[in-house]
Amino acid sequence: MATGALAGSTTTPASYTDLGTFGGTISYASDVSADGSVVVGQAWATNDNAGRAFRWTASSNTMVDLGTFGGIDSAANAVSDDGSVVVGRAFITNNVAQRAFRWTSATNAMTDLGTLGGSDSFAQDVNADGSVIVGYAYTTNNAAQRAFRWTSATNTMTDLGSLGGVFSFAWRVNADGSVVVGESLLANGFASHAFRWTSATNTMVDLGTLGGTDSTAQGVNADGSVVVGTASTANDAASHAFRWTAATNTMVDLGTLGGTDSAANRVNADGTVVVGAANTTNDAAQLAFRWTQALGMVSVDDWLRSQGVSLPSDVTQSAHGVSANGNVIVGQLQNGHAFIARGTSTVTTPDSPQTTPAGLMDVTNFQQSLANTPRVSGQLQNADMAVNGAHSSPLFMLLDAGQSSAWFTGDGGYANGASYRGGLGAGEFGFGRGLDGGWTVRIAGGGQYARMDTPNAGNSVFSSGYVAPDVSYAVGGGVVATLSGYFNWGKADIRRGYLNGVANDSSFGSTATQTYGVRARVDWQDAFKLASTGISPFASYTYLNSQMNGYTETGGSFPVRFDGSRETSNTVRIGADAKTPLTDNLALVTRLEYGHRFEKSGAGVSGQILGLSAFSLDGASVQQDFLRGGLGMSYKIGNGDGLVMVNTSNQTGKNTTWLSASYRVKF
Repeated sequence: MATGALAGSTTTPASYTDLGTFGGTISYASDVSADGSVVVGQAWATNDNAGRAFRWTASSNTMVDLGTFGGIDSAANAVSDDGSVVVGRAFITNNVAQRAFRWTSATNAMTDLGTLGGSDSFAQDVNADGSVIVGYAYTTNNAAQRAFRWTSATNTMTDLGSLGGVFSFAWRVNADGSVVVGESLLANGFASHAFRWTSATNTMVDLGTLGGTDSTAQGVNADGSVVVGTASTANDAASHAFRWTAATNTMVDLGTLGGTDSAANRVNADGTVVVGAANTTNDAAQLAFRWTQALGMVSVDDWLRSQGVSLPSDVTQSAHGVSANGNVIVGQLQNGHAFIARGTSTVTTPDSPQTTPAGLMDVTNFQQSLANTPRVSGQLQNADMAVNGAHSSPLFMLLDAGQSSAWFTGDGGYANGASYRGGLGAGEFGFGRGLDGGWTVRIAGGGQYARMDTPNAGNSVFSSGYVAPDVSYAVGGGVVATLSGYFNWGKADIRRGYLNGVANDSSFGSTATQTYGVRARVDWQDAFKLASTGISPFASYTYLNSQMNGYTETGGSFPVRFDGSRETSNTVRIGADAKTPLTDNLALVTRLEYGHRFEKSGAGVSGQILGLSAFSLDGASVQQDFLRGGLGMSYKIGNGDGLVMVNTSNQTGKNTTWLSASYRVKF
């Protein structure tokens, strides 16, 4: 019951997380706890032959199957405010019937709530503390379906009766469980009316209609004094949203947005804000609406425009939930995506309160902005450029015993990833010394820079310094073994772009980064000869570990507090360098390399959308198998020699091209 402000707690909209499935292709979320950390719903198993009730927690980022009563299928419909109680329905053995269930984290078990004498029952909602459950169940001989209310105090399902007919359905319950709302068939057998039942009177009260035949109640506020829903008007000419209050005992027509019909879906904690959907003039479109006593019914689009959000055309379709204070609305856009609309508000951050302007979030676009913002993946790319780029030619760096060297290496290029594009570069100075016994030791220090442009005018800038020691050993027969280290510390400045309505918006954050790694490599110098060309095969294993500290964004309509994240990379490479002398001082150098990364996906992203809810997204899939090619020249000038090479690789999933140049002086 936590997804709308049905119980009046500090309810927030659902998290934006791909929760996965149990092996099938379908899953959906039905409800979320007050703080957004627990989500419940139904997910399908392998072959999509059955759905199972699930409970997902942000702390575990895992979807847990809540089971059944021996049958094949179950579904979770609601969760208590603290996430500890889940309710829904599940099939019993042989799938001959379904039963309302109550699952608790304390018992980790599903309890059958029984029926009203018949075969089936269905739990639809639960109150704030999980002690009261409502829904509907079959009576003896399956003669009727009746609204029920179950309490943990009595462990009994109570028939709430009807308004004279054989059917009634309880859809919602208020915060303390004392008020239940829904709909019931009348004695005439052809009309159904909204009802309100209270524990004080133990009576189902007919809330009437707006002059027509039918009505249904879909929402109730925290203390149960305000009920909202949909009712038919005189002569059943239309269906309109209504708001009923205990103070007036009257159903008030909330009107439309100029068209024929409207429907109220939820009401906030104190009953002052109603949300739903309504038709516009000439029924040209259906838009989400927000109703208040002061302004009446206005579209969510116009509500946002009044607070400065750029919306050249209407984009919403329906509103399904509202926060306790009425300032946050969730629903569906005309493009089929979920949305969150928020008025101007002040949210609490770890540093200080932050005022955020009004905004309309396309949840799909916003989730993509969270997932696509380069984080540790950008650092790993930088580290790999140093370890397997600037330090990719250990044979070129060998020294005789007693010989020393100093060098400069620079790399610059263009990266085109799955969700970003930009430039990157690195530069380093280093010193080497040849030792007795075929050893060469080297130490290098340098800096790296990368800028990645992301969708909706976002960008990320990574700047860092690093130290990279190497030691090579000439085993014999032209075989050289090299062990390399890498230690990087730096900073990330990230501007995350997303849509606010239809206009670009962005939030900015800055944080520290760290990366370390090691590479083991074996080269076989001139293992083969093709005419004058020497071919030197090699193989290597690289381990990299990159991390980014957590940070809180500023600016924009939907800033985020990101948790710290860490990603590792384990990669093997095999390939060969070919060197063809052209003159005494010049040679053509070519390289072909195949690489395989063992990880299937990168680091996940988690955090808190300020003032809304937690989120947790799985890491994106990585390019596990990739190729790299290089073409360049080695040269000698005076006491020094150098290497210039153009490289290209599809390691990022698309294309990365860079130029590397180095010059070394021996002494």
